[in-house]
Amino acid sequence: MSASIIAAIVVIDILQVYYFVSEIVLAVRTKQKTGNSADRGTQRLIWILIVVCGFISWAPVILDFGRILVLGDWLTWVGVALMITGITFRQYVISFLGRFFTGQVQIQSDHELIREGPYRYVRHPSYLGMLILELGMGIALANWFSLLLCLVLPPIGIIQRIKVEEGELKQHFGQRYLDYRKSTWALIPYIY
Repeated sequence: MSASIIAAIVVIDILQVYYFVSEIVLAVRTKQKTGNSADRGTQRLIWILIVVCGFISWAPVILDFGRILVLGDWLTWVGVALMITGITFRQYVISFLGRFFTGQVQIQSDHELIREGPYRYVRHPSYLGMLILELGMGIALANWFSLLLCLVLPPIGIIQRIKVEEGELKQHFGQRYLDYRKSTWALIPYIY
């Protein structure tokens, strides 16, 4: 096994572990701030799909089918850069939202509708960060099947979560939220 392949495996694994640990810390830190969770199991669904994707996407690489290029070639490093971008962007969005960010869907009594920064164009930019990370992982693994898994599994949970969140925000903010929806994209600019 070449040094480039070993380096790629190590870097991808380190990024995955860092992401999982940071998400666990975040979930524990923000758990049930208000006690009025309307999550409907979406946090669990996203976690299950991302963890399953994280493990299963390695199977085609290990079994050597569906290869685009050799793991460790230039495409892997493009994917790694996207993974880092996704993690960094998600963490920026979470810090931008500050005390209003929670791991579960819940509205705080003094909740504000944030429309600045990353929320100016996209209503759910932290999930966009997750998607960038997953796209990066699929590309980093340099495998068509892995890429397909990363593009299909996590979005299933994220789209369900967006539906739940948008229902809660619409109920809490009413017409203000509906007006905000008209001027922004839900997740991916110009697509959704």
